[in-house]
Amino acid sequence: MKKKAEQLKKGDKIVIGPEILTIESIELSDVGKQGVKKCRIVALKQNEDKVILVRPSNYPFDVK
Repeated sequence: MKKKAEQLKKGDKIVIGPEILTIESIELSDVGKQGVKKCRIVALKQNEDKVILVRPSNYPFDVK
């Protein structure tokens, strides 16, 4: 199932490549020069490593 970045919430599990990440927090920014909101997503890998992703709010993620 796919969800846009702005529809994600804490606790969702997203798939990036071979890894499954659990979302720890998500922040939305205002519309910038590119004309679209940005999402700053802090996620944890299976081994508890922290990953920070910055994507447009309409970026599609695979959700488990």
